[in-house]
Amino acid sequence: MLDLQPLLCPRSIAVIGASTQPEKVGGVPIRLLGELGYGGRVFPVNPGADTVQGLRAYASVADIGERVDLAIVAVPAPAAPDVMAQLGQAGTRAAVVFTSGFAEVSGGDALQHALATQAHAHGVQLLGPNCLGAMNLRERMFATFSPIPLSGVPPVGHVGLVSQSGAFGAYAFALAREAGLGLSHWVTTGNEAGLQVADVIEWLANDPQTQVILAYIEGARDGMRLRRALAAARAAGKPVVIAKVGTTAAGASAAQSHTASLAGEDAVYQAVFDEYGVHRAHTLEAFFRLGYTLARGRRPAQWQSPSGLAADAVAPVAIVTVSGGVGIMMADSAETLGLPLPPMPDAAAQALRTAIPFASTANPIDVTGQVVAQPQVFVDALANVARCGQYGAVAAFLAGGVNAPRLWPVLQDTVSALEAERHAAPLLISGVMDDDKRAWLEARGCLVFREPAHTMEAVAALAKAAAMEAAVSDDNRAPDLPVPSPALPPDAAALSEAEAMAWLADAGVPVVPHGVARNAEAAVDLAESIGYPVAVKICSRHILHKSDIGGVVLNLRDADAVRAAFGQVRQAASQARDTGGQAVPFEGAIVARMARGWGEIMVGVRRDPVFGLVALAGIGGTAVEIFRQMAFGLAPLSRQRARAMLTQSRAAALCTGHRGHPAIDLDAVADVLVNVSRAAAAMGDRLDTLEINPFIVGPDGLAAADAVITLR
Repeated sequence: MLDLQPLLCPRSIAVIGASTQPEKVGGVPIRLLGELGYGGRVFPVNPGADTVQGLRAYASVADIGERVDLAIVAVPAPAAPDVMAQLGQAGTRAAVVFTSGFAEVSGGDALQHALATQAHAHGVQLLGPNCLGAMNLRERMFATFSPIPLSGVPPVGHVGLVSQSGAFGAYAFALAREAGLGLSHWVTTGNEAGLQVADVIEWLANDPQTQVILAYIEGARDGMRLRRALAAARAAGKPVVIAKVGTTAAGASAAQSHTASLAGEDAVYQAVFDEYGVHRAHTLEAFFRLGYTLARGRRPAQWQSPSGLAADAVAPVAIVTVSGGVGIMMADSAETLGLPLPPMPDAAAQALRTAIPFASTANPIDVTGQVVAQPQVFVDALANVARCGQYGAVAAFLAGGVNAPRLWPVLQDTVSALEAERHAAPLLISGVMDDDKRAWLEARGCLVFREPAHTMEAVAALAKAAAMEAAVSDDNRAPDLPVPSPALPPDAAALSEAEAMAWLADAGVPVVPHGVARNAEAAVDLAESIGYPVAVKICSRHILHKSDIGGVVLNLRDADAVRAAFGQVRQAASQARDTGGQAVPFEGAIVARMARGWGEIMVGVRRDPVFGLVALAGIGGTAVEIFRQMAFGLAPLSRQRARAMLTQSRAAALCTGHRGHPAIDLDAVADVLVNVSRAAAAMGDRLDTLEINPFIVGPDGLAAADAVITLR
């Protein structure tokens, strides 16, 4: 882990390019540090001034006469590399470079490289360039040129916020202030010539003052760095909320297989987030709402993970409402999120029906508008379900009832009592209320929302966080078994189907019986030994999509049909050309048994340029790109992850028994996915894509009927 202590907890700060005018880029940080209570020493560096904003100025950093922890650099871009060298020679340990005009503009790459080279050579942790800076709210350290802190800062808290975008960071700072969300640190990374968002996440994961991490990213150049950071946060039990923008598929036009075109950029990022239990926000409102929920919400004691993965954890909820219609809306949201709604316990239900005969004691529990006349009944129902031990959380919708003079006092009594009972389920309240009442409820452990459905989303987030903190198995380790690694052809861009099937079979992946024939009579002999019906297909390293040129003939039931099919595929091969326009040599024909089954599953692995090997699985066959019902995971897969992918893609439905077909062991199917991912990993850096489409689902499990492996 990189040491960001000099950057985020500096004991002294030099401002290079310090301005006597407090509103200028080089003047704002000096004003902020002076007015907002920074306790360390500040050294303005400005060779043209004796003093800057009441502080002694220095002609250069060397003239300061002591080592400075952090330098804020606000000089023209061409001068920045020389300044970085001077900082390194003076022993400065970290630098924030505000200046723009680097890689974000045409022709600025070389200048940014020079800046980064100087920082690296002298051991200076570089933040930026073209960034808005960093803040440590606890230390009152404001290394930024944004004037937003002058109009107020958020309360000091336990939420760390890091953003690649300075504009987003400034806006997020203002929103956190408005929401009263307590921040520990605020960092913007700009062009990331040195520090990346991942480095800040990893440092915050190890910071005792930070419990929740919010991050805005547009992309990651170093996927392994981001994975390491997210793993550190997971190990520390600290939830990470990420707003990732950009959802377009990358490189689809150059794809040679379904695997490459289906696993677009956003799907790969989502697989990474799922792997490490990241909470993803798609809007600014959700970004802060999740931060609020995870920072202030008590984790449910009752939660479960149907897949065994923390990312899929849910908690049973009791919905107590004054409106049947809103209760139904909340129930709809709960079902969408997979949150169970167990019925109200018998004793509590009987007590509610006795007090209000027309109340609904199902879940949602509708106390109706009678709450105004009988407020004690409502709070008793609330307390009974919170104390019964079968709910992970209790969500109450009160509309405007909190403002009713008769309800508020009894609600206060009940909330205070439940707060003292640590075994009681956490309480989430939605409704309209003033700031004082909201603050009173939040101070006693309640989460408060205006939108009722947000209570359900909060419960789902808290259940996921509880599972992560309880160290539920969510790792990506595949079984530690040897994988054969036969030599790959050194110059080949792909394996033939026969080579690919042999590789998979050696790795423990079931494949249909098959062989390669060089002439028609050998093809007949193979068909006779394998058993009819069979398929005959071109076998070639140069022809990956055989059916496109008539190189596949299916359902052959006798010797004459096999002879005719062999002649057809040989003719198709003679007309094929490789990427250089040259004729493709005929390598023979594959003769394979036609597998019998009732469904098709596709499994693939592709090499993502950022994150490495990514596996995908889903409904297969010829319609795979029409339905695009795929799930993704980082390879090599664990059995739990493979099972979750089968469920998420709905491929598991083919294995559970339907329309007279028997159920097959889902763990055995998941193990096939694991073995495919291990086979891909065994190829090392040579693998580009591996695709099996289809796996035939039959009474004996899966059998690969076709395979494509492309190499780098």
